[in-house]
Amino acid sequence: MDARLSMRKEVIEMGVWKYVKKDREYWRIRTWLTLPDGRQRRARKSGIPTREMAEALEKKMQVEAFEGRWFDMQRENTLTVGAAWKNYEPITKRDNRAWKDDKNRARFLVKHLGDTRVDSLTLRDIDQYRAKRQREPTPRGTAPAPATLNKEIGLLKRFVNYAIRCGDIRWNPISRVPMLKEDNVRQVFIGEQEFQKMLAAANVYFRAVLITAYETGMRRTEVLKLRWEQVDLKRGVIELTQKNTKTRKPRTIVLTDRVGETLDGLPRSLSGYVFLNPRTGRPWVEIKKMFSRSCAAAGVEGAWFHDLRRSFITNARRRGVPESVVMRMSGHKTRAVFERYNVVNEDDLREAVARIEAGRAKDLATGTDDEGGS
Repeated sequence: MDARLSMRKEVIEMGVWKYVKKDREYWRIRTWLTLPDGRQRRARKSGIPTREMAEALEKKMQVEAFEGRWFDMQRENTLTVGAAWKNYEPITKRDNRAWKDDKNRARFLVKHLGDTRVDSLTLRDIDQYRAKRQREPTPRGTAPAPATLNKEIGLLKRFVNYAIRCGDIRWNPISRVPMLKEDNVRQVFIGEQEFQKMLAAANVYFRAVLITAYETGMRRTEVLKLRWEQVDLKRGVIELTQKNTKTRKPRTIVLTDRVGETLDGLPRSLSGYVFLNPRTGRPWVEIKKMFSRSCAAAGVEGAWFHDLRRSFITNARRRGVPESVVMRMSGHKTRAVFERYNVVNEDDLREAVARIEAGRAKDLATGTDDEGGS
């Protein structure tokens, strides 16, 4: 008798049935689902508005379970943005030299979207995130730039894609979310006369850093972390290995005479680093104040250390070095990024017109013409 009652109770609990919550009627599913290997697992679903919808959903659950998809999708539904970042963090730490930047950007993503399910992310969520971030001032006291917000959303897309590769979710719901238009291309250029004034104002230890950055176009980290084992003064080159560059591609830098003489005059240290803070005996960590003082003495306003790299690229191009060679020297992989560093002003345009006119005059004088053009 007890066995029959137990079976009857089980039959009653399974299937579709109605319940009331806050004076509203809903329908609930409790059913057994058969997996592809023949095993059975119990599944539940609540909060369904009508009986018809509940019955249709039960059939769908049974089909998807037999195809091996139902429980996978349930796991997807539980993955949050915070959990997805937690899974991705050790990967970016392993593979990305700038992983600390990712960690800093992820703070904001987890703060505002951490509890949001990844599979439910929409364009509206991203727009709301951007609006909230716009109300959070940066250390400079200004709103985050479009480029900053793009990097944060780019990171979000990366660790969602990682979740796809791990099988946690099946698709990226924000893969087509557009980035903001970045209207923040800097035009700061430091000419040779201004640079000489900066050198005169810099202390002897920092002067070598400035010269190396201005004459080679190396990035800030590439300069400050430079080791003597990478420098070959006899050949007149610096060899940046794959682990030393932002793009993960090795790069050979041929030294100018000024850089070679500067490096040759520096003392060698037991630490192996080329540029050392005399107070700590370790590589420089904070150079912002020293750079600002040098700029102030030279009358250069609003400059960043990275503008030395922009100035190197612009100088090389203006002095006739082919752009493909300049890109090789600076380590730029794409033309689009290179163009952001290549400052073209009205003087460049006038020089280009002068060359065109000079070429035309030469053709008229010699009686030659370019017949292959179109």
